[in-house]
Amino acid sequence: MVDKQKEASFLSKLKNKLDRMLGRKNSESLDIKFKPAKSNPSARRAYRIDVDNMHVICRNPRIKCRISDISATGIGFISSKEFPVGETVEAILFWSGKPVLKELHLKIMRHNKKLVGCEFQNLERGQDKIISKLVLAAQKRQIQKKHNNPGTDKVEKEVDTEIDRHSKRGEKKDTTPKIKL
Repeated sequence: MVDKQKEASFLSKLKNKLDRMLGRKNSESLDIKFKPAKSNPSARRAYRIDVDNMHVICRNPRIKCRISDISATGIGFISSKEFPVGETVEAILFWSGKPVLKELHLKIMRHNKKLVGCEFQNLERGQDKIISKLVLAAQKRQIQKKHNNPGTDKVEKEVDTEIDRHSKRGEKKDTTPKIKL
């Protein structure tokens, strides 16, 4: 109730200011209405790109699925198994046959026939960076296919180096000093 009153007073102030700026009289008033955006659960918050070389292995239920699309906020994969909406699943993301992200948490947002839509949950900074690079690499690959322009993909190399850097963070470094003789 308070929000509607604030909204109405804001709109009336805005209307009065516009009337004064445009030199309108009270009889020539401008009618302003505000419609808030609908909260549609199927609406996507990021651009999705179709992929053909990515898979995900879910841990519970243990199943390997082909990823159909990916974005900065989630993935869509094809599965014959039923996933309950709202459940969080731990998974491993594979790109070109290599494990890219381990301990990835996916929240099931929708399940239509065989397509499962998931949202990434609790991403670490390194994981977020890898996903962004993967999406960029997929976009560049799609553009190359569209223009039939074969060539090496620099972004794929960047993704590989980022994955290596992320995986090395978990390893312990040798702290013993090296002595030259």
